[in-house]
Amino acid sequence: MVRNENHNLTITRDSILGHVFSKTENCLRLLQSILPDLGITEVEVTPQKQLNKKVLEKNVIMDLWAKNKDGKIFYVEMQMTKQKWPGVRFRYYQSIADQDSLKPGEDLDQIRETYIIFIYPFYPFGEGKYIYEGTFLLDKDNPDSQANTKIHWISINARGYKGQITPELKEFLDYIKYGLTKDSSNFIKKIDREGLDYIRSTE
Repeated sequence: MVRNENHNLTITRDSILGHVFSKTENCLRLLQSILPDLGITEVEVTPQKQLNKKVLEKNVIMDLWAKNKDGKIFYVEMQMTKQKWPGVRFRYYQSIADQDSLKPGEDLDQIRETYIIFIYPFYPFGEGKYIYEGTFLLDKDNPDSQANTKIHWISINARGYKGQITPELKEFLDYIKYGLTKDSSNFIKKIDREGLDYIRSTE
């Protein structure tokens, strides 16, 4: 194993994640690895996007914000500390995202489909699944009553071992855990180098 000694100063820091994946090709590959069924082919990226800019209210600054050609919006954040109420965090981010995605004068049915994606370098819910995605039921006793809210809350566990994920996502999660190894792909080497270059540029 060839662990990068500066690893804790790179991709798991929000500013570094935002910088590395502000590059369109990097962001596209990350989203394709997480959501392969969407067939994402292009994205518009805004790193460290600030939402809710009202002076007296709590701001949200997303590590990574992207939109694809279909208007779907993706918010990606690295979560470095365990949250007492992760569901409440999702809820708050969603409320701000909805305000940001619906333009003045638009009807509610024009609200954008949003994906809020939290990446955890630890077990977020005490289980071993790679990916957790919530659903919304109109009747809690009827699994067929799933509501089409255009909302997707996704938690990704870097230490997971259950479930099917793409090889590309698996290698990215391994990078979060171990840094560079002798088996790291060219893409992982590329984002590692870009992260280190960013660190050096800010010293």
